[in-house]
Amino acid sequence: MVALLLKRYLWLVETLRKFPEGLTLAEINDQWSDSGLYRDCGGAEIDRRTFYNHRRAIGEQFGIDIETIKAGPYSRYKIDDDSLNHNQTIDWLLSTIATENIITQSHNLSDKILLEPADKGAIHLNVIVEALKSNLILEIDYQGFHISARSYKSISVEPLALKMFKRRWYLLSRKVENGDLRLYALDRMNACKLTDNRFDYPEEFSPDDYFSNYFGVSTDGYTSAPCRVVLRAHDELPRYLETQPLHHSQEIASRGENYTDFCYYLIPAFDFVQEILLHCEQLEVLRPLNLREHIAKILQKSSNFYK
Repeated sequence: MVALLLKRYLWLVETLRKFPEGLTLAEINDQWSDSGLYRDCGGAEIDRRTFYNHRRAIGEQFGIDIETIKAGPYSRYKIDDDSLNHNQTIDWLLSTIATENIITQSHNLSDKILLEPADKGAIHLNVIVEALKSNLILEIDYQGFHISARSYKSISVEPLALKMFKRRWYLLSRKVENGDLRLYALDRMNACKLTDNRFDYPEEFSPDDYFSNYFGVSTDGYTSAPCRVVLRAHDELPRYLETQPLHHSQEIASRGENYTDFCYYLIPAFDFVQEILLHCEQLEVLRPLNLREHIAKILQKSSNFYK
């Protein structure tokens, strides 16, 4: 029931987003009757009381305002653009629900719709979310992937945030024993359980601000402070980067005949370096010089494998 109600909220947001000029309640119901959810909900229309309940819940749960354009019997309703812009949570939920609908409604095409493997660490999500909601300390067993990584048992951590990167979940937390911030990949957790011990979430801490100067989740930067990074993208890569920016600071610095220079202001760390190497045939570091030299050394070392 809760999942179905969430889908109704998301359906309403997505529908109103498609019509920036707004819709009347009658027009919303026209759209509703053509949706798969209409049948799942027993063919009942959205009456005015239900609409207002949905509207209030969407504002409380997602921070999205549904505005009334014109009061009266022919009122029109639209999404407030400011409340929707840069709302990654709602974008992710809408994308997830859309994917789920496609898969469930096309079960006879299962051999023709190919998906990536799900993150095995997702089994720990419910426990971690409960800890985040109630400020409860977690106890985890952890085994890193690094060749020299040791196995850790019963690490007590204060959960601060969950972050998804490249289809893997990561937990940002503070170690109870020394207060150090640590990032743990959920798929490397052998165990994760709630304790009865509460902690005070740091009032001034913002997970978004913490990661804002980085690409991905790694924060072991090659510089201690954000710096200007310029990457030259060749061939078709500029179009890819324009539609899927690497970082929120991305700007186009200049364009050439077969290339585009992109400028970033961030701390280059491991994930950023890996992304550059992923496109190494079409992506060149122009500045800073130390990052350019670092990439060159990695490429030189890897070329030795093929000699």
